[in-house]
Amino acid sequence: MLSTMMRARHVMLTMGLMVSFLGNAGASPITVTVQDSRPVARAIEELETRYGWRTTYEDPPYSHYSDITDVTNTDWPGTTVQSPSQLQSLQGNKRTLVPKGGSLSFTLPSADPDELGAVQALVKSYNASRGGNIFAVVQGVGLLHVVPRQMMGPSGTLEPVEPILDTVITIKPRERTAYALIEEICKKISIATNTKVDMGTVPTNMLIQTKTSIGGSGKSARSILEQLIVETGTRLSLSWELFYGVYDKEYALNISWVAPVN
Repeated sequence: MLSTMMRARHVMLTMGLMVSFLGNAGASPITVTVQDSRPVARAIEELETRYGWRTTYEDPPYSHYSDITDVTNTDWPGTTVQSPSQLQSLQGNKRTLVPKGGSLSFTLPSADPDELGAVQALVKSYNASRGGNIFAVVQGVGLLHVVPRQMMGPSGTLEPVEPILDTVITIKPRERTAYALIEEICKKISIATNTKVDMGTVPTNMLIQTKTSIGGSGKSARSILEQLIVETGTRLSLSWELFYGVYDKEYALNISWVAPVN
């Protein structure tokens, strides 16, 4: 588990300044605008809140200085890092570093959109603003996933990304709590990739009280997590966000409850 201080730095940081839906229940289309350190994640959260959908999100591993901002002494958007040497210095001095983020605006296909169309519109708009295939929408078994496909590399050019939740792992099937299963998934990814993945903000009591026998050999970590989320879906409506910690170059897996919309 992360220490309290590490957790606070590691899982924060979807810090938004503005969210707006322009339109009304009878209008078509509706334009959504967000401003945030992670605008794609924030937009997904807003769609979940508005429509009760469950769409997971995974960060790319932010590495180029121009994609990073220092919010140690101020609120987001903070101070953008200006050079590789400055980034290296900040990472060695216990600063609070977050993705630079910015504004994202996209138009829903209709006032009552389907989840796939809405999420694809969101990702398409963001990718166009960045001039690349930064994120992609992947249809799983019961969930939609927004996963990274490209990142701005240290050289300042777009590079392909292998989503860390695509890591193939083996989990022995046995009865355990959902909390213990998520811990084991994180541990197996960390060992396989040599990049630490830990639990961030999760509904601890809920997960401890939930029993599961899920396992699998040679499956992606994403598919095992998805199986857990779908299995518990009749009782709990859960989703996840995997955030990359710019300071410590580690990931935190945040599990949250999505309230259904009546």
